[in-house]
Amino acid sequence: MERAVSLPNQPDRTTTVTLVESSPSPSGLDLVSSYQTMRAGDPMDLVALASQVQKGDDFIKANACNKLTVIADQIRYLQEQARKVLEEAKRDADLHHAACNMVKKPGNMYYLYQRPSGQKYFSIVSPKHKRKSSDPVKF
Repeated sequence: MERAVSLPNQPDRTTTVTLVESSPSPSGLDLVSSYQTMRAGDPMDLVALASQVQKGDDFIKANACNKLTVIADQIRYLQEQARKVLEEAKRDADLHHAACNMVKKPGNMYYLYQRPSGQKYFSIVSPKHKRKSSDPVKF
């Protein structure tokens, strides 16, 4: 059985309340007073019930909204992490593909240069010890 009621603080809005079906002998048991179970009751009881239903709906909406906000924040964080991983992979690939005419050994210092043609290469000569040449080089 459904009834539509309006809340006192929101008279223009109605809320549908589903009530339990009434039976003179629920589950086969006779009740002490069928008058108490069959009477219409106080209309304010329905208003209070509708108010509780409305509060429950508001709580459910707020809870879902908060969870979705957390998920959106996690997605943004993961996107940022993925972007960093891709940038590091590109940098590592660029370093791995740079020209090198020597055997690289761990612990040694190597300097990365780029020619005007765009070629990148490693050298053991630091920028401050690099001799002047007609070929301008980026460091």
